[in-house]
Amino acid sequence: MVIEKYNMFNMSFATLVRFLSNFPVCLVLGTAILVISLAGFHNRGYVFRLFLHPVSIIRDRQYYRLFTSDLVHHNLFHLILNEAMLFTYGGNLETHLNRKLSFGSIRFSAIYIFSCLFASVFATIRNRRDFGYSSAGASGSIMGCLFGFTILQPGMVAFALPVVGNVTNLYFSLIVIIGVVVYRQRRNNELLNHDLHFFGALGGLVGTLIFCPGIIKWPG
Repeated sequence: MVIEKYNMFNMSFATLVRFLSNFPVCLVLGTAILVISLAGFHNRGYVFRLFLHPVSIIRDRQYYRLFTSDLVHHNLFHLILNEAMLFTYGGNLETHLNRKLSFGSIRFSAIYIFSCLFASVFATIRNRRDFGYSSAGASGSIMGCLFGFTILQPGMVAFALPVVGNVTNLYFSLIVIIGVVVYRQRRNNELLNHDLHFFGALGGLVGTLIFCPGIIKWPG
């Protein structure tokens, strides 16, 4: 009986390891974001130095903020939401790339970083004269992962509705963008940053075309 339980544990652990090996970079990113964000909740002065603040980036040449803003979050809800989205969309993208291409995780890293920088740079340029503007969170990079996965698997079913039927990734991505815009306008929620969402999504599209040529599938 003990031997059977031991074997079952070994099988379960091996299955978990194989599952996690599909998206190792995503796992590392998620862990780093979790640790740094939680540390930031207990030291607001520390976390403010990591925010995306265009005036500081341009005037004081604090270019590190273009990257570090991706690792910190405004509050626990913001962190949990982005972690869930990262492992859903980022995990799907990295897993797909590892199955279809060589060096899939490296390609995923390139797309993620490209989306992060694309969103941060353009948000910085647009808000370079607004001292009160600041932003934090991995939303831009995650939107890049979502839209990158969308153009790789546009016809894949994201979810099904009782009346409407199957909703594919292509339409789901559009629903996400529209939902974010409508929610922010109605709730006036400044935590939802249009610049990062839009430019992150665009960065994901461009990055996927650059780093994953030849495997784009369009619905026929």
